[in-house]
Amino acid sequence: MIKSVIIDDEQHSIETLEWKLENYTPNVSVLARFTDPKEGLKYLSTHSVDLLFLDIEMPEMTGFQLLQTLHPVQFDVIFTTAYHEYGIKAIKYSALDYLLKPVQVEELQTAISKHIEKKSRFIVPAQLEVLLQNMGREHKDSQRIALATKESIELVYPRDIVLCQSDNNYTFVYFQDRRKKLISKTLKDFEEILLEHDFLRVHQSFLINTQHVVEYLRKDGGYIIMRNDMKVPVARRKKDELMALFE
Repeated sequence: MIKSVIIDDEQHSIETLEWKLENYTPNVSVLARFTDPKEGLKYLSTHSVDLLFLDIEMPEMTGFQLLQTLHPVQFDVIFTTAYHEYGIKAIKYSALDYLLKPVQVEELQTAISKHIEKKSRFIVPAQLEVLLQNMGREHKDSQRIALATKESIELVYPRDIVLCQSDNNYTFVYFQDRRKKLISKTLKDFEEILLEHDFLRVHQSFLINTQHVVEYLRKDGGYIIMRNDMKVPVARRKKDELMALFE
């Protein structure tokens, strides 16, 4: 049984989430629930839990501040928020999970499945560092993302990524030093994160960093040569967008 805690300043949100957990995720047990984040912080400091459902925007203490106070965090965290923009980018960059309110049952079940599949059930310092640092960094070149595998979590600057290649529900990430990593995120996930960092989806299986493009060849349907010498096909519907970029 997964031992969980809910911290949210809105009582109705707690009751709704707890009802959905009880009815749709029977392997999750809610040990405690708090509308006061400070009371929740006291509980987490003295009790062992597996999973925390944490609201972001709360009076006196945000969810981010709670984690910073509690550091190191020895459990998984799923953020719950009604704000589409507030902190979502920072959460994505840190490789942590979140649910938008009102929480959808299918998304809740997916988040729980991710928790079960994870090898290590705690936020490592690297993830929390990325989360908190990126919250205060507006300039895209200073932001980093956390790439989590079963073996490690690596902090990288998007500019050091040459391209991403889809592998079903996973993605191969290729770096300018010619390394590659298999990450348990879809290419769509990476597209959402990296779009503002000069990345372009040129094919259903490829997302490229346009700063690492060396050459575009028109033959064989059209393909791109990247700085790491990889050849990337270009979908027909993406050619105009790519040509506009070159111009």
